[in-house]
Amino acid sequence: MKISTLAQCFLLLLTGFPLVANSEPLPRLTVLAAEIPGAAEPSLEGRDIELVLATFDECGFEAEFIMQPYERHARTYRDRQDFDAIATVPLHWRLPGYSTSAYIWYQNGAFYNHSRVGPIERLTDLAGLDVVTFREGVDVLGISDNVPEFASLTEIADQTIHSRLLFMGRVDAILADGFVVAEVNRRIFNKKRRGESWPSQSDAFRFAPIFNPAPHKMVFRNPAFAAAFDQCFDDLRQSGVIGLINQKYIDKYQNVLRFRYLGR
Repeated sequence: MKISTLAQCFLLLLTGFPLVANSEPLPRLTVLAAEIPGAAEPSLEGRDIELVLATFDECGFEAEFIMQPYERHARTYRDRQDFDAIATVPLHWRLPGYSTSAYIWYQNGAFYNHSRVGPIERLTDLAGLDVVTFREGVDVLGISDNVPEFASLTEIADQTIHSRLLFMGRVDAILADGFVVAEVNRRIFNKKRRGESWPSQSDAFRFAPIFNPAPHKMVFRNPAFAAAFDQCFDDLRQSGVIGLINQKYIDKYQNVLRFRYLGR
C-alpha cells in the first residue's frame, strides 16, 4: 500500500493502525462530494475530485464517493454520522470533525454578455442588474450587503439553468466559478437544439474575477485522516502533481476566461 512516511506516522499515532507491508488495509472511507460540472462528476472526473483522488492515492486511502448538489452535501454530512468525510467545503464553514488546509481554490466572478451590459470589473458594476448564483452563493461570496443594490438575485442549484437564463437574456450576469460556467456553456453549445436562436452569433461573453479566490477544504470525522491528507497533499504539491492537475483543467478555458482565472 502506497503511503507517505509522515502520513503513515500520523495514522499510526492517532488511529493505532500499524501501517506495514503486511498490515490490514485502512478502513474504506465514505466521502460526500459536491457534484459540480467540470469539477466533481459522478464519473469521478473533474479538477476537484481528481485532486482528492490523487491525494487519497498518495495516502493509501480507499473511498466510496457519494455525490450531492453543492450545499446539500454539507447539510447531509452535518445531519448524518455515516459519512467519514466531506469534500469541497468553503474554508469558513464549520462542520463536525477536523478540517484540512485548503486543497483547491475556486475563482468566482461575474460571467456576463458583454454585448448587452458592462463592462463589469467590480461588484458595484452589478447595481441594477438581474443576477443568478448557486445555492448559498450569497454566503460563500459574502455579498449579503450588496443584494439590495441588484435588480434581482436568485440562487439556483442547477448551474445549467444559470447559463440558459444568461443566453436567453433573462439575467444579466452569473455569479459563480468561471471555469465551471465555461464548462457548462461548452456542454450547452454542443447540445444546442435545432431552431434555438440563443445565444446569438454576435453575443460576446466575458468573465470578470470580481471576487477573491475561494479556498475549499475537506473535513474528516477522524483527525488522523485530516492530518495525513494535508501531508500527502503537500508531498504532491512539492512534486508538481497538484500543479499539473490544475493546469490540465484550467488552461483549456483560459482564452474564454481572458487568462484571468486564479491569476494564471
